[in-house]
Amino acid sequence: MQGRGNQEEYCRKRRNPLQGPAGRLFLLKATVIVAFCIGLLMCPALWIGPRSYPAAPVASMLPPIEGAVAVGLYAALFGLAALAVVAHEPRCYIAGFLALIALFCVADQTRWQPWVFQYSFLLALVGLCRRPADPGGERRLLNIARLIVAFTYIFSGLQKINLNFMENDFPWLVTPLTNLLPSAGGLLHAFGFAVPFIQLAFGIGLLTRRYRRISLIAAVAMHAFILAMLGPGGLNWNDVVWPWTATMAVFDVLLFSGTPDFSWQEIVGNRRDPRHLAAVMLFALLPVLSFFNLWDSYLSSALYSGNLTEAQIYLSDRGATSLGTAIRSRLVHTSPDTNVLNIQRWAMEDLNVTPYSETRVFKAIASGVCRGMRDPTQLVLIVREQRLFFSKPESGYRCSEL
Repeated sequence: MQGRGNQEEYCRKRRNPLQGPAGRLFLLKATVIVAFCIGLLMCPALWIGPRSYPAAPVASMLPPIEGAVAVGLYAALFGLAALAVVAHEPRCYIAGFLALIALFCVADQTRWQPWVFQYSFLLALVGLCRRPADPGGERRLLNIARLIVAFTYIFSGLQKINLNFMENDFPWLVTPLTNLLPSAGGLLHAFGFAVPFIQLAFGIGLLTRRYRRISLIAAVAMHAFILAMLGPGGLNWNDVVWPWTATMAVFDVLLFSGTPDFSWQEIVGNRRDPRHLAAVMLFALLPVLSFFNLWDSYLSSALYSGNLTEAQIYLSDRGATSLGTAIRSRLVHTSPDTNVLNIQRWAMEDLNVTPYSETRVFKAIASGVCRGMRDPTQLVLIVREQRLFFSKPESGYRCSEL
């Protein structure tokens, strides 16, 4: 009789998709789809152009996605997203959406933005799987999503344990506060040394029963703070990450609020589910390799961590005059016969996203510039690889080496 009562309760919750684990999964799927579409809308040039910033395909022989084809596929993304939200069985629409995203990303690695990576895996998790035959299956899916979010915080904290973040990136982030309250500058700068460990602590705390509530409050408060600092009332910088920041706070509430009965063992230790193994590999194991420059930083929660590879393109006056107007207008004349093309500013102004911070991608971007020059010998790419361990000093590349 008790088993029958549990089954009736489960059926009742299935009829009302906003109750219990099924409700959380439904809201999680809808949140991911809406946030994904907002992100796509905020950087159309990244997906369909027009753009002067070169594409960096996975393989050089791949044809570009541009013109009417790009516009058609981009529009199809929103049609599939809308159908995925309203359809009773949305799996085929979500599969189509993710297939188009993968096609776009193969054609240009700059599209591998952190939010694209996280949203894609979450959407595959909650949208492509068949409906679990029991409430335990829904709980397992939620626990995989919890693992993804918690380890995003954990590695984001670990990535920030470096002097570049503590002494440069964090003081820049809190500039709106220090401008308003100059006397608080010293205290805020000192607080920057604690920030990585605070973020690491609440990322771990979300996995525990005892510290989950305070960790949830800390996580949501952090996102509110970031929005205040980067938003229109603060630095007004990189607006494409604003919705991702807000969405992460929504994920926190959906996955960790209330009194869900789960432990860290359930989240980390479910070895029988291949989806769980994939999440552990992508969000808990492979990011460790990024500390040694063996895995991409943007796939390892390193955005705004001070732990990213950076690059600049330098051209002589002769080389600068051989460029097209779209690129030449972005050059800064820094000294006699020296002109600098700031790749980060170029990507932000042209595509409304930050560049994909890997040496191979910077070399592809510089190669695209070289192809438009009459005299490619007048260009050099300078790359500085910053990692937690084994950071490399500046490396220079001529067009012939790209």
